[in-house]
Amino acid sequence: MNLVLTYRPKMKTNDVINDIWLKSMASTKKEFLKKLFSVFLRDEPNRVHKIRDALQTGEMDKLKFLAHSLKGAAATMGADRVKEACLDLERSALGGNTDQAYKDMLVLEHEMKSVYDFMSEFIK
Repeated sequence: MNLVLTYRPKMKTNDVINDIWLKSMASTKKEFLKKLFSVFLRDEPNRVHKIRDALQTGEMDKLKFLAHSLKGAAATMGADRVKEACLDLERSALGGNTDQAYKDMLVLEHEMKSVYDFMSEFIK
């Protein structure tokens, strides 16, 4: 099977949460959005921990699966930078590139902290 990875430029936005998505949700569904953010804050740190564990133990298939699943959760929440970081990590895992995966993991953890901080503040 030939797998072709295409180049995708890095995001140019500085928004932790996609501004267009956030405005559309917050304008009519603010309480629902707070609940979504609360669930994300409750559940996703554990998934990030599992991603780190999979990387440290060299379980690249598990790493790829976990990064892919977090990518979907991030996309649902408008966390585009986290989504992109997960995509990079998923690609590194798919290619078996452990060194790059560690670099991608650092980016993911940084972006997740930004999302956690944003969501926590939004909920207040």
